[in-house]
Amino acid sequence: MSRQHVSLEDLLGATGKSLESAQEGLGLDEEMQARFMFEDAEFEIKVQGLGMDANKRLVFSPVSLSSLAGIGAPAEAVSTIKVHYVATRPDSSKMKSPEKSQEEVLDEVAKRKDVQLLGSILGDLSFQAKYQPEIRAWTARVADDKDRTLRLLVINDEKQQG
Repeated sequence: MSRQHVSLEDLLGATGKSLESAQEGLGLDEEMQARFMFEDAEFEIKVQGLGMDANKRLVFSPVSLSSLAGIGAPAEAVSTIKVHYVATRPDSSKMKSPEKSQEEVLDEVAKRKDVQLLGSILGDLSFQAKYQPEIRAWTARVADDKDRTLRLLVINDEKQQG
């Protein structure tokens, strides 16, 4: 096939990496890691000239501007490939126990500059932390003496080396 043909396998791999990269970049704070997840993503590709390469992989030609303008291939020769990505939860049997203890997480939260500043303004604060094994992180809540939530934090479970 000509060099204008694209392997569907290569395109799907590149798209998956792009989604992963986009997900990692969602709303990161300096001390936080991305813990959001794309639940559902879909894309549609208009192609022409479906075929197989020497490795028996599906390849296609991208739709050109001339074919869109009706100059190239007829509309009947254009196909649509739809790809639907769906996020799934990891197998709970493969989830690891937390590396940090709840006490370590609560201590880390209490030492944050923003939390210390809140304490100096509002007085006594209360802290709660719960391990979320599916994302390998802790969710921590900081509340005032009236149990109003001041901060909700996601704390990475990995211990710092060194």
